[in-house]
Amino acid sequence: WGILGDAHLVTSVREIRRKNDFWDGKGTPRTAGLAIGSSKRGYVYDSSIPHWAVVGKTGSGKSWSMVLQTLHLCMAAGWNLIVTGKDEMLELTGDKALELGYSRIVFDLKGYPGASAFNPLDLIVDFAEEGDVAEAQRTARQTAADLIPLAGEANPYFPQAARSALTACLLIVALANVPRRQKNMASVCSLVNRGTTAEGKDPSAPLKAYIRSAAVGPGHPAFAPASDFLSDGGMTTAGKNVLSTLKEALSIFNDERIRGITAESDVPIRDMVRGKTVVYLSLQEEGDPYLALTTVFLNQWWRVAQQEAARNGGRLPHETAIVGDEFGNLPAVAAMPEIATLGRSYRLHAYCFTQDLKQWTKYSKPNDQNAGRDKILGSMGGKVFLALANPDDFAYATKLAGKRTVRTQTTGTQRNGGGGGSRTGSSEGYAEHADDLIHEWEWQNRIPARDGVIAVKGGENSKPGREGIFRIPVTYASKTPAAAFFGLGNEEECDGKRIAFREKMEAEASSAKCRKPEVWEPDFPAVERKGDLPESIAEDELGAWD
Repeated sequence: WGILGDAHLVTSVREIRRKNDFWDGKGTPRTAGLAIGSSKRGYVYDSSIPHWAVVGKTGSGKSWSMVLQTLHLCMAAGWNLIVTGKDEMLELTGDKALELGYSRIVFDLKGYPGASAFNPLDLIVDFAEEGDVAEAQRTARQTAADLIPLAGEANPYFPQAARSALTACLLIVALANVPRRQKNMASVCSLVNRGTTAEGKDPSAPLKAYIRSAAVGPGHPAFAPASDFLSDGGMTTAGKNVLSTLKEALSIFNDERIRGITAESDVPIRDMVRGKTVVYLSLQEEGDPYLALTTVFLNQWWRVAQQEAARNGGRLPHETAIVGDEFGNLPAVAAMPEIATLGRSYRLHAYCFTQDLKQWTKYSKPNDQNAGRDKILGSMGGKVFLALANPDDFAYATKLAGKRTVRTQTTGTQRNGGGGGSRTGSSEGYAEHADDLIHEWEWQNRIPARDGVIAVKGGENSKPGREGIFRIPVTYASKTPAAAFFGLGNEEECDGKRIAFREKMEAEASSAKCRKPEVWEPDFPAVERKGDLPESIAEDELGAWD
């Protein structure tokens, strides 16, 4: 193949089958994975690769060319699933999930009828009740970090201090001697809202006094994370301070819909990991403030999954796949780097679909030349490219595909002498140069339904001999075995299926009671009556220094 590069496209059906797995869509597959190719005959996939990154611009057909086929393959194999993306996936596959014996969990923050509730405080309370205070603190810190991101902050002090204050408030409510039904985000909001409306220089004086009082005090797990908040005297820079940052993060939990969704958890995360479960996570557009709650769920799920795997000999009770359609819409999920590096050993797979590679840059730090993005992508054994729109993506995909050696033949003739005694001769030569296997300009005009997808598999993350660059045909799910499995038809029939599903969910939801969170409110006046006012506390602290 030449010393300047030996990259080449694998296009023959025989070679594609030899270097991958194939399932005809009938019965129960022996293995499963991401469906990187599809036709009416079945699916091409590679069970040896745990994680895949799929890139395709809007309208390139990711959902109908790959996601539905992957759900068919994984459901038929009995894997647990976390499915993110549009309501379409739920409405087209949700009934089949119940038929197969799955516990179906629906998380939708837009108000989808019959959606399940998720209380971010539940896992913290679970750890606290088990006596594992360290894990409760760790979970509270991660939850606070999910709700208060640092991205884009010129001065990280305020969000960092606000994170610590929120960690403390989460722990105060989780460990409070009140009924469990009152341990929810509405109570956290009440603690903050009522404790930070005092008159005077520092509106948060009542909350600080409560944290310092006997109700909490230095021996409470919440006291240490609250230290930055307790020492903050209401300092403000450019209209921003710790208190405003904290209240901004909690503002979504003051919304009526989110208050109801987070009032309680319908199904504990631990039950989702242990049982046969499919979780549908409906995603909003990138940047929606409600998405932070989805991030909280995914990070808490990963924490529980690690514990359950440790109790199960290092593997999850059920092989599990995160089928992340529209995954790029999510904020950075703190668990993703660990999932990419440790998931294989746990029998956990991540198939992440993004519109472009820019949606992965949120995992990079400022001025690190996208090292964070490249570390995660480097841990994913396979990349699939459908149709690209970004010049940076053209360059990345072209570089990943590699180069081939091109040999150019040159010929020439020469004539010596003149007249009848002249002689002619010929010569030939060869020149070699490296050329891109797929040029950058070729990505722009690709149409997956016509040209197939380009799948790149590295040798370090797949079975030996399966690496390579593949051009694999794909077709829409309605023309594959997924059509019979999920009951898919033409566009009108699928629209009718979706409408019928939603109407059924609406009918079931109408008979369910409306959730109203029970709110716990600390007795701030009682703290003040005991003399725990900021002025007296300050005098006590000065006396301690003396």
